[in-house]
Amino acid sequence: MVCFLSRIATVLIFLTAAAHARAEVLFEGYSKITAANVHIGYTVLRYEYDAKKKQFTAISYLKTGALGEDNSEGFKAVADQDLNPISYEYTALTGKKTKTIDAKFSKGKMTALIQEGGVKKTIRKDLEKGTFASCFLIYKILKSKSGLQTGINHAYSAVAEEDAEVTKGKALVEKEEIINGAHSLHILNTFKDLQFTSNVTDRGEVLSTRVPATGIAIDLVAKPNDAVGNFGLSTSILKNLFGEVPLGVNNVLSKAAKEEAMKPAKASKQEGVPAGEGIEIKQTVPGPTSAPTPAPAEKTGK
Repeated sequence: MVCFLSRIATVLIFLTAAAHARAEVLFEGYSKITAANVHIGYTVLRYEYDAKKKQFTAISYLKTGALGEDNSEGFKAVADQDLNPISYEYTALTGKKTKTIDAKFSKGKMTALIQEGGVKKTIRKDLEKGTFASCFLIYKILKSKSGLQTGINHAYSAVAEEDAEVTKGKALVEKEEIINGAHSLHILNTFKDLQFTSNVTDRGEVLSTRVPATGIAIDLVAKPNDAVGNFGLSTSILKNLFGEVPLGVNNVLSKAAKEEAMKPAKASKQEGVPAGEGIEIKQTVPGPTSAPTPAPAEKTGK
């Protein structure tokens, strides 16, 4: 396990903390991954916007256990203010197999260096106008003329981070739903010949994703430990990837849980004390303000 973590950390070492110093975090959260209702892993996802550079950044880490093929994936994607791709770096370790992709974009062209199984290859592709990295789909919809509203079918062309392939997709905003107390829009997405559904807030926060063909479910949680479980958390990998260990509290569920925890609790009716009177006891219960404690030892929402 030590060798495994060191290997991943080495592959991701080029991702430094400096890039995140001035960026505004738009979303950050931990999600629990299940298959047939069995907890198999977790993801950590963050979206940022740097007003000075006028750039969006998406950073993601995924880890699954034996039931999820012992898979670890990390990527960092950068786009301009119109979500035109600038670059992305992707690393995956499945068992003992490592795959890395370093992609650059310029003047409607993509150049990607792919290393897998000791084999290196470079691919070059012309991109049609409007093509973006698939991890930015929701923000692309939010910035479109129609925006994120029911009844809209968004056709798009996106680069799949895990293989640098350009694929056509469709995202149909079907209806409004309440998920874990939060208002959301239910989206049916078709990408890479796979259908999946997502529930997304009007701010672009993905609350849940379902992949019917595989039985995979990914659910945002208020407390990071609920996602991490016993799968372990490497601070070295997360620091190299995110620049720090994400707290996972910059999302609608974590904020709601913290607000609920900080509400004062009313004193119960006691003998000799009329109802509605007495001392109001303030309950001090901290919200999820720290990263999950490491435990022993994902195309992503796309």
